[in-house]
Amino acid sequence: MLATAGPLPSGSGWTGEVKWDGARCVAYIPEAAPVRLLGRNGADFSARFPEVAGALTEVRGPLIVDGELVVMRGNLPSFAALQGRIHRTRPAAGQAGAATAPALFVAFDLLHRGDRSLLAEPYARRRELLEGLELEQPGFRVPPAWDSVSEAYGWTREHSLEDVVAKRTDSPYRPGARSRDWVKIKHLRTADVVIGGWLPGGPGSASVRAVLAGVPVEVGGRLVFVGSVSSGMAGPEGRALAAVLRRFEVSVSPFTSGGAGLGLPRGTEVRFVRPELRAEVEFLELTDAGRLRQPVWRGLRG
Repeated sequence: MLATAGPLPSGSGWTGEVKWDGARCVAYIPEAAPVRLLGRNGADFSARFPEVAGALTEVRGPLIVDGELVVMRGNLPSFAALQGRIHRTRPAAGQAGAATAPALFVAFDLLHRGDRSLLAEPYARRRELLEGLELEQPGFRVPPAWDSVSEAYGWTREHSLEDVVAKRTDSPYRPGARSRDWVKIKHLRTADVVIGGWLPGGPGSASVRAVLAGVPVEVGGRLVFVGSVSSGMAGPEGRALAAVLRRFEVSVSPFTSGGAGLGLPRGTEVRFVRPELRAEVEFLELTDAGRLRQPVWRGLRG
């Protein structure tokens, strides 16, 4: 079951949960056979995260539990650290990852217990049964939930977590459905960046496909590249911005990494500009490499 993006719900009948920055996973915990960890698209994560599968063998089944695979860095989940593990399919890589970047399974829903499906039960009842299992142990966690969604929103924002999910207390579990009974609300940050270039797009290259953003270094007037921003500038906004950027074009990259260090596909047309225009963008977080994750264009600053 998947959440729909939306505003913070008001009124009663909702529970708030942390939206963990990880990989969605359903754990199949049989009575005797090996534990299986399956991702949203059916990928088997069991060998990729052997420490999690091993921890769940200590849990008494049969159970089917919905949750998230998370790698923590300090008190926060690290999506970058998780990405370093999730695409490595060899068992040896899974064992190495378990030693250097151990993951845990964050459980938030109970779908099946014993010989009984719980899909038709209301969320509040499924959550009550999940918490009643008392499954807390290394590698496995049942995080708290709040009766007040606004409290959950405030707590997750204060602790720099990705976002919050609001769930209707009376909603059944609908496998594969993206439902308005689950609403996710993101905590976005804003940043002032300097435009160092742009990628033309549209007929006749009359519009902006993306801007290349940077932050100034202390000396030299050059920019450290922090990412390309493409969301939020479609239509008239993109065409108007292209007209402005053309007046600042230069032949040399203002970025400290030059043109080759921007991570763009070979053959991409890039137009560099003097680093004089400032802009505001929203973003989710800074990656370990210092890049803006999921940046969204807000506009030029005066």
